[in-house]
Amino acid sequence: MRNDQIFVLLLVVLLPMSGCFDGGGVGEAEGAQDSDETSGTTVVNHYYNNTTTSSNAQERTWYSSGDTYFTYWNDGQSAGSYEQRCLDYGPVYDTSTGEYIGEDCRETGYPTEASDWNVTDCTSRGGQVDWSAYTYESSFRSAPSCTLEFTTITTSPGEALLIYQMSGLTMNTICDGVSLYTASYLTSGAEYAVAPGSALDCTHEMTKVISYTSTGNDYTDRQSVWSIVYAIQDTMVV
Repeated sequence: MRNDQIFVLLLVVLLPMSGCFDGGGVGEAEGAQDSDETSGTTVVNHYYNNTTTSSNAQERTWYSSGDTYFTYWNDGQSAGSYEQRCLDYGPVYDTSTGEYIGEDCRETGYPTEASDWNVTDCTSRGGQVDWSAYTYESSFRSAPSCTLEFTTITTSPGEALLIYQMSGLTMNTICDGVSLYTASYLTSGAEYAVAPGSALDCTHEMTKVISYTSTGNDYTDRQSVWSIVYAIQDTMVV
C-alpha cells in the first residue's frame, strides 16, 4: 500500500476518535445552550401571615346592688291638718284606778322649729333628715326631707362608671369635693350611661328621698325596690 493511501486510512480512523464527527457531542452542546436560555432563578415566595385577631375592648365585670326600702315616713303627730302638729304630749291616767294609760296630745299648732317634729320614723329606717332649707318659722310647717343612703361607688382617675340599669334611686357624684347631681334615669334606648368624673377621684352616692305622709301606717308600711347594675371601664386620662 502506498504512503498516501495509508495516510488517508489513518485520517478515517483518527477523526472519529477526536469527536469532530460525533453527532452526540453536537447534540449535547445544543442541549446545554437550550437549558441556559430557558432556565432561570426560581423564586419561592414564603408568605407568613402575621395578622392576629385582637380586641381592644376591655372585658367588663358587671356589678349589681339592690334592696327594699320604705317609700314613706310619718311622725305620728298629725293634728287633723297637714300643717298642724301636736306640739306637746303628756301622760294619761285612768280616772278610776290611776293606772298609766299612755301619752296624749295636750297642745296643737303650727310647728315653728325642728323639735316640733318627730323624725324617728325616718332615722330608724336609715334616713338622714335635712333641715338646711328651713330658715324661717313658717318653713317648719312642712316636713323635712328624709334621704335614704343606699350605697356608694368610688372611682379613681382613669376609671369610668358605666351604668346599665338604675331604678328606685338617684345618684349624686362628688369629684374632688365638687358635687354634681345627675339624673336618675338612663337615656331611652342607650345601652349604658357614663357617670361624670372619670378623670378625677369621685364618689357616686346612690340615694332616695322618701315622701312624708300624714295618713298613717297604711302608707308608711309600703315598700319598694331599688337596684343598680354597673361596670367599671379603664380609660386613659389625657
